[in-house]
Amino acid sequence: MTTHSLSNGILELEISAHGAELQSIRRVACPMEYLWQGDATYWDRRSPVLFPNVGKVWQDTTYVEGEPYTLHQHGFLRDMQFQKIVDEDRHLAFECCADEESLKVYPFDFLVRIDYRLLRNVITVEWTVENRGGQEMPFQIGAHPGFNYPAYDPDHTHHGYLSSDAPSPWQSSRCDGGFIHPISAAEPFDSSAPAAVSSDFSEVPTTWFPIEIPHDGLLPLTNTTFDCDTILEMTGHIHRITLHDRDGRPYVTIRHKMPITAIWSPCGGRAPFICLEPWEGCCDPEGYVGEFRNRHYTHLLQPGQKWHTSYDIIIE
Repeated sequence: MTTHSLSNGILELEISAHGAELQSIRRVACPMEYLWQGDATYWDRRSPVLFPNVGKVWQDTTYVEGEPYTLHQHGFLRDMQFQKIVDEDRHLAFECCADEESLKVYPFDFLVRIDYRLLRNVITVEWTVENRGGQEMPFQIGAHPGFNYPAYDPDHTHHGYLSSDAPSPWQSSRCDGGFIHPISAAEPFDSSAPAAVSSDFSEVPTTWFPIEIPHDGLLPLTNTTFDCDTILEMTGHIHRITLHDRDGRPYVTIRHKMPITAIWSPCGGRAPFICLEPWEGCCDPEGYVGEFRNRHYTHLLQPGQKWHTSYDIIIE
């Protein structure tokens, strides 16, 4: 696996050409590794980029103009080979294009560029998506970085805290088996209704459960926090979320402007890491058999156009 290094004297990164995926985040003055290093016992990835779909599509099948295509959870970009196109001081950039294999499962001519920039203790990750084809291109994109719990001890039932800029309670969607749980059987999801890039979050056909945040603003992370599997905050209220150590000290922060923040740790929270994931996209509701373009939080990019966003990883 080909990897590339980036450093600014404060932080040093390793980035793989495979998926343009972050492999390591360390402080130059300290050997401690911030990024989860991958272990199939829990999760064998580190920080994949999710594209062209975020989460699962119902029965691994989506539809474009009525034709079925097979797409697996979180898409295929994370397993494609990128080319390094920028190698400058404190800046690396990679790009990847549609190929014969990708067109079999996603019939669109895309280009995705991923830039990594360092400024003091901040890693900025930039995404650019370009539609190089002659038809409107639907897509989703998301981040999935995993962070080691500081001083993780498997004998402890308490691993740290989370805080955010959102008011209490957080509103999380119910996500059963990797799919959004519909409001009720009496109100099935209308798979024919356009829902692309909806700004009205109340339209999302899901049930919700509140997550109460204590008065000190710190949500304890325990061995039962993720009995729900994934905290899926879809109201767009979280734009800054911080992992704290067991003493409440800030450790790492994700700062973003995306509509969804997913928070996940496997084994119900009994794993030595946590994923803080800003998403421009989401998994299907149970039973969804509509067009890819009508999935909630799906962007529609016109021929020849580019779409851009970014997020920051702040090492506290």
